[in-house]
Amino acid sequence: MQWRQKLTKKELQHLRDTGANTLEQVRENVLYQANNRFPCWECVEIGRKLGIHVALTAFHKEE
Repeated sequence: MQWRQKLTKKELQHLRDTGANTLEQVRENVLYQANNRFPCWECVEIGRKLGIHVALTAFHKEE
């Protein structure tokens, strides 16, 4: 099964909107969310569906 078949049309559209067209670009995008103070939850959920685990470390940083 290809990775795209695991996602809904809405999720695929979200990836197109973010410019992530390959699995490697999706992985980079998901891992980038780890450092965002306000991560894109759609990207994080897409990553989880694809088996890309990301620790949202921005929540653990003190200001």
